[in-house]
Amino acid sequence: MQFSNNTQTVSKTHSSVVKIAIILVLGAIAPMLDTTMTNVAINTIMKELHSSVNMVQWVTTSYILALGIAVPVAGWLVDHFSGKKIYLTALLVFLIGSIVSEISTDINMLIVGRIIQGAGAGVIISIITTLVVRATGPQGLGSIMAIVGLPAVLAPILGPTFGGFIIKSLNWHWIFYVNIPVVLASLGLLYFMMPEFKPLGGKKTFDWISLLLLGGMFTSLILGITKLSTTGKFTNFNVFGPVLLGIALLIGYVVYAKLFPQKALVSLKLFRFPSFTASSILLLMSGLTVNGAMFILPLYLQNIRGLSVVMSGVYLIAQGVGLLIARSQIGKLTDRIGARWVVLVSILIAVIGTLPFAFFNAKTATWIILLTLFVRGIAQGGMTIPIMSDAYSGVPAELVSEATTASRMLQNIGGAFGTALLATWIQTQLNGQMITPERLNSAYQGAFGVTVIVTILAVIPAWFLSHHKHE
Repeated sequence: MQFSNNTQTVSKTHSSVVKIAIILVLGAIAPMLDTTMTNVAINTIMKELHSSVNMVQWVTTSYILALGIAVPVAGWLVDHFSGKKIYLTALLVFLIGSIVSEISTDINMLIVGRIIQGAGAGVIISIITTLVVRATGPQGLGSIMAIVGLPAVLAPILGPTFGGFIIKSLNWHWIFYVNIPVVLASLGLLYFMMPEFKPLGGKKTFDWISLLLLGGMFTSLILGITKLSTTGKFTNFNVFGPVLLGIALLIGYVVYAKLFPQKALVSLKLFRFPSFTASSILLLMSGLTVNGAMFILPLYLQNIRGLSVVMSGVYLIAQGVGLLIARSQIGKLTDRIGARWVVLVSILIAVIGTLPFAFFNAKTATWIILLTLFVRGIAQGGMTIPIMSDAYSGVPAELVSEATTASRMLQNIGGAFGTALLATWIQTQLNGQMITPERLNSAYQGAFGVTVIVTILAVIPAWFLSHHKHE
């Protein structure tokens, strides 16, 4: 298989392109399913490893944070190294992380494994679209991208249920063990059947200073938030110390990006465009609405509703179906009326689909919960897709690559923030208290209330999204 010198695409028949897409998707299945399966297992992990809500949230937060930080690295790697070798290496990293997670005997070892997993997953998820586009070229991309999008569509539906069955039939370690044969099969197919995907030949050296400043900032801020649950006071150095460090690193990055604009990973010029700025803020805020809620929903269903791990996964299918329906229509609607109105309506739907959880209790009818989860799923699809697409509105061609890096990174970092914030809220409400069913229910109700408040506040940046018809 030969590369065209001009297009850098691979010359081949449609059937061989489909084969490449399927092989790439097979490699991405495990990373994409991992988040939803692990969320269902969180309650079991917390009990068996004798951990707190605030500590066990790092099992999810560390994965998402590592994934987000890996995004800018992936973009640079594709420019400088063979796409095949990058994908193989990323899968190997994910495999190592899965093995470490699978053999973990304490929460700290599990978190280390999840960080390794997230680093590999971030590269895989970031470059899969790039490799498929290069293999396909401009013709017939729509049908191929439908194949590539399958894991993202199916993961919210199949992941929780599959994870629940694994935990019930075996144990939580198997959530990570099942990755091993899937990844090994993917490695074999990639090695023998994948074209090389020669490097694109980018000349820009990777800016590690930017990565350290941004990664350090996000990690410090999240660490400060989580420490609040153990101290109960923001004035405690363990809380405000990491927060101040995070703010200092943010200021440091702004100064650095102004002094060395050609090196910085995320150009400050992007924030001159209202749609990009609004999308960036919304991506951070929606992390709490989407990822934060996805973390606490299985805990709520198992601890408050008394559901088994399998049934909690089955309940979450309703949310996945709502997301699937929204994804099928929301792109066309955004093109027709603009992102602003789609997101504003989706925010309203998100409030309708989240507020009831602030009042639900153990006796709430099952059908009401399922309907509410379905509505939440519709809102999730209605918020994520338009926000991501509008990040490019008005952005000049030379900044599109940086806009892509920034938006993907912010989406994942927002998810890490959201998970940490809600876990901290729940733990803070329970600290020093005798844990009764009523107090536990109140803590979860409060967490959903926080989610609703942040969702309502998202109306402000949403107003600055584009509101014109996309041509």
